Amino acid sequence: MAALQELRARIGALERKSREAFPWSYLPEGLPRGGLVEIAGAGKTEAVARLLAENALPSAWVEAEFSVFPSALLQRQVKLEEVFFIEAGKEAAWAAAAALRSRLFPLLVYGAPYGEERELRRFQLLAEKSHATMILLGERPTLSWPISLSLEMQEGRPQVRRKK
Repeated sequence: MAALQELRARIGALERKSREAFPWSYLPEGLPRGGLVEIAGAGKTEAVARLLAENALPSAWVEAEFSVFPSALLQRQVKLEEVFFIEAGKEAAWAAAAALRSRLFPLLVYGAPYGEERELRRFQLLAEKSHATMILLGERPTLSWPISLSLEMQEGRPQVRRKK
């Protein structure tokens, strides 16, 4: 009987962990943990800055070519000491995978080209394993199947395009 209760407790802890979300004023239910979230359109960087300001957690920001201005993030109350910036060039996908594997960053922002199903599936598995959320910044929503939540910025607010 004790073994059954222990098993139920473990299952309950896993279920609670899977329902965790990062609070975000743009989405009442928050941003889901342990998967890929796509934010596309004009204003995506501003939306991510707001998320980082509302969740002062260790985060990685990976780009092929550095385009975000840390001083602009600072003006939006983002704690820069919590953000690890990586300019990785052609190795952006490798750098993002390494950051996920490290399990040091509950949030990872990826501002490099993506879209290949195989690469997205690899990111999805790594994000799930590390219980991290990888935010993909794009121009248009791709609606690819490994992405658990796809948002498109319209009039300064994210609109849900697809949710698993």
